[in-house]
Amino acid sequence: MQQALKFRALGCLVQGVQAGVRTWWWLVKMMLPITFGVAVLQWLGVIGTISRWLTPAFSYIGLDGEGVLTFLTATLTSIYAAIGVMGTLNLDFRSVTIVAVMTLIAHNLIVESVVQRRSGCRSGWGMAALRLTMAIFTAWILNRILPADFTGRLLLEHREAGELSFGAILRNWALTQARLFPLMLAMIVSLNVLQRILREFSLIDHLTLPMASVMRIFGLSRDCAFLWIVLNTLGLAYGASVMIDEVESGRIARRDARLLNAHAAMTHSTLEDTLLYFTLGLGLFWLLVPRVIMAMAVVWTLRLWERRCRPVYSERQRNRRP
Repeated sequence: MQQALKFRALGCLVQGVQAGVRTWWWLVKMMLPITFGVAVLQWLGVIGTISRWLTPAFSYIGLDGEGVLTFLTATLTSIYAAIGVMGTLNLDFRSVTIVAVMTLIAHNLIVESVVQRRSGCRSGWGMAALRLTMAIFTAWILNRILPADFTGRLLLEHREAGELSFGAILRNWALTQARLFPLMLAMIVSLNVLQRILREFSLIDHLTLPMASVMRIFGLSRDCAFLWIVLNTLGLAYGASVMIDEVESGRIARRDARLLNAHAAMTHSTLEDTLLYFTLGLGLFWLLVPRVIMAMAVVWTLRLWERRCRPVYSERQRNRRP
């Protein structure tokens, strides 16, 4: 009996390592050219130029050129990069709160949209457009409900923005990737091994059953509970391997995966990303509640739209039959 358990655990280890390495290598091949291209655009000043063009439009959501620059940086890179940009600017507490919520919804769009496309979405472009739209819409609402004198203590270290040579940009990019990719490999492989162990020994229900009622409130299937936990603790990039495996193996239906992706677009990596901004002095209520509300609104709107369109689709299918 004990020998059989060891054999099953070893099988989980081997399969998890193989699947994790495959997904990690796919992510590396995708992320290297994308992140390098973004670094070059930043060095050329393209992102700064675009932010100046967009400033008049973004004034309707309470942001000036500095806020737009921070948001654009996050959409192309990460929240860490956005916080780094904030440290060189003079954003007030109200603007930082709005930008924080926007970047929590829409960041690293190129990489994460490709991940979501492979993990059940019909269109990566559509998911990116959804995140951008919801980020701007949420900011528009916040700009109207936050008092004009909304303030607080912002724990953000300011520093002067220096001009970097192309060599310095290239060196920073290379060092960042060199630190990131081994961490990604360890996280993705570990998560794949854990997923297989939980399924092999029928332990996953002990995690997902308590979440069933929460999933119903969110408009998601109970089968999404484990992936919801993964995406909200580790994020889309680290959780990609598990989600792709669940979708491609058929353990989660494509429709459920699409709804989960729509929800996760607003709320993924809730633990790490939210704490990043919380350590800067921003309130948890504004960092969490607007995103959860928007995620629920998107999912329930999609469900209602599907319910409305399904009879029409069925009628068309019947009419096409000879």
